Amino acid sequence: MAEKKTNVAAKVRAAIEETVVNAGYNLWDVAYYKEGPEMILEVSIDKAEGISINDCSAVTKLVEPIIDELDPIEESYCLQVASAGTVRSLNKEEHIQFACDGGLHVNIGLYVAVDGTKEYRGIIKSYDESSIELITEGVSRRFEKKQISKINAEFEGAEVAEEPNKDEEKDNE
Repeated sequence: MAEKKTNVAAKVRAAIEETVVNAGYNLWDVAYYKEGPEMILEVSIDKAEGISINDCSAVTKLVEPIIDELDPIEESYCLQVASAGTVRSLNKEEHIQFACDGGLHVNIGLYVAVDGTKEYRGIIKSYDESSIELITEGVSRRFEKKQISKINAEFEGAEVAEEPNKDEEKDNE
């Protein structure tokens, strides 16, 4: 069943990505999962200025006809278009690359404790197909991807740190 859910998400992503990007948004993720009694098809979007409820509504109107035509899901489901949020799961290689390039803080959860803990927080220094190197408390640690149960990045304030405050620039002139 998990493979079917992955296939549904991948098919939907391939079908809607160009439309979402052409409308000025980044398509962060597409997930298909069960929540309570319902099946959910969740489309996570982002843009530099942040996402509003109006953005979610606009993207829903764009992608709903595409998904209806594709008809990838046999059972009933609920389509949800939402902001990718400030804490995001890094499910794909491009997500990990984005966090690495952006110097974002990540939280890594492990299946089995290493040095007495199952949770590590730091910045990704590097990664490859089998491992992630994390700088945590000034120490470099390498984790095999098969050890990692979850990895999340914190996006809150990530763009703000790169842009100077325009009012402060005026005061300094």
